[in-house]
Amino acid sequence: MKWLVLLLSALAVLPLYAQNDSLIQVGSFNIEWFPCKDDGELMKQYDINLRVPPTGKATNMDALFSLLKELDIELLGVVEIVDPFVLEKEAQLRLGRQFKVIYAPGNGSQSVGFLYDSSVLSLIGQPEIYASIMIDPDSWLRPAFRACFKYKDSGFDFHAIIVHLKAAPGGWNLRKQQWEVLSGILKEIPEKYGDQDIILMGDFNNVSKLRVDEFMPVIDSLNFFWATSEIADSGFSNYWQPDYGVNRIEGSLIDHIFISNSVREEYVPESIILGGMCSEGKLEYSDDEIPAYYELISDHCPVFGSFRAAADND
Repeated sequence: MKWLVLLLSALAVLPLYAQNDSLIQVGSFNIEWFPCKDDGELMKQYDINLRVPPTGKATNMDALFSLLKELDIELLGVVEIVDPFVLEKEAQLRLGRQFKVIYAPGNGSQSVGFLYDSSVLSLIGQPEIYASIMIDPDSWLRPAFRACFKYKDSGFDFHAIIVHLKAAPGGWNLRKQQWEVLSGILKEIPEKYGDQDIILMGDFNNVSKLRVDEFMPVIDSLNFFWATSEIADSGFSNYWQPDYGVNRIEGSLIDHIFISNSVREEYVPESIILGGMCSEGKLEYSDDEIPAYYELISDHCPVFGSFRAAADND
């Protein structure tokens, strides 16, 4: 009888282990001007001629990929990518040959795209570039980029969309137009592809006085869930310098994940995590207390959540 009880106990926990094994992490990361970061001379090699070029260092590959290896994120939407080929080359060298990069080039020097583990996720169909979110086809705003992924052979399939909206408080008028276009895209996908599972992610630059009210009217109207609301009271996804005359940086939450209502069955509640220097949840840093991460990797941090991937609800 004792052995029977032990056997039944072991069988009882098997579904839990199976469920944990089939979790995937999906998130977004603004990798500041990758691979240039603050290296103004390297920027010039990519024909990036800023009015005041930075005088710092390029992205520290060891630091960046040590972080990504530790976080082990299966699908990462990436923005501010100057050279996606370098990103894929370094990822395959440091994380494994199974890592691939797909991207959408824009008129400017920065691309948006996805870094993903192809041993876990399969790319389904052709990715799609939405140039309409640039508002003016000749603008330097970044396009939106959609790709459909499927977990292994028979699991969760979903549309992932990565965006990088117009920056700065004064950019709200353009961001408002971008949200109107984005709303149309999100409505169109289920009709066009017959799949309602959508994960929207990226750098939304909600820095006007409206803050989250820049996007909540659209998110609510579409019945999407603002997943990063779980960390909104105490989390920061990027750090910026309010006064360039003072060596002090302050946190804000502008990198987000939104999911369609149908994805809530796969989403693991309260699973949103901030990586890098943002994991401390500290509002500000000054002088010598500013983490090395800020100089080595990015002024933003990866933000990601977990999804049950073994089965698909649609």
